[in-house]
Amino acid sequence: MRLHAENKLIEREGIKMQCGIFQGDSLSSLLFCICLIPHTEQLNRLNKGYEGHTTKTKISHLIYMDDMKPISKSEEELQNRHKQLKP
Repeated sequence: MRLHAENKLIEREGIKMQCGIFQGDSLSSLLFCICLIPHTEQLNRLNKGYEGHTTKTKISHLIYMDDMKPISKSEEELQNRHKQLKP
């Protein structure tokens, strides 16, 4: 497992999972959103996405329950953003 924190790379052995949370569990969607916080921050830093006409706010993705939808102006922009996010 690799973790980037305070401009340092921390490497550890893998985490052994002994049990998990079922998709129907009430914690499932909350933990999904919590796990996506670093990814969401990275997407927001790219400052790409669909810009609303009235708000001028860029929307790069939507998260709902156990689903994440990327949003962009074109397929090419979506492909470029995907390449930038790869570790």
